[in-house]
Amino acid sequence: MSGPTLANRYQQRALKPGFRVRGIYVARFLVVLLLVLDISLVYAISYSKNGLPGYHLQNRQVRRMENALLKLRTDNRKLFDLIQSLKKDPKAQERLVRRQLGWVGKNEIIFESPHRIEASGPVRPFDFPK
Repeated sequence: MSGPTLANRYQQRALKPGFRVRGIYVARFLVVLLLVLDISLVYAISYSKNGLPGYHLQNRQVRRMENALLKLRTDNRKLFDLIQSLKKDPKAQERLVRRQLGWVGKNEIIFESPHRIEASGPVRPFDFPK
């Protein structure tokens, strides 16, 4: 026999030169393939619209929607409180009727001006309409 011999047949099979060379090429090919796959996945995560930029965009949209929901909830609570006060308090009903319908109570006088003062802040003495 030529070449090295070992005690059992499994060790002899491992010493065949064709298997060793082919195994190295397969291993190198798999390593290169996995590296290319990893690089493409990192690129896709970093720059695609479904990756990190898409995540940040959706996160901003969720925050905007949560803020809008919070504002709607507070408005809803205010309206609910107004309805409850209108159901229980006759003075609240009277204030609403006077404000929205312009009704006047007994012995009240309303002065109307041709100029309307804009509600740009509190009215101070000697503020005249422009």
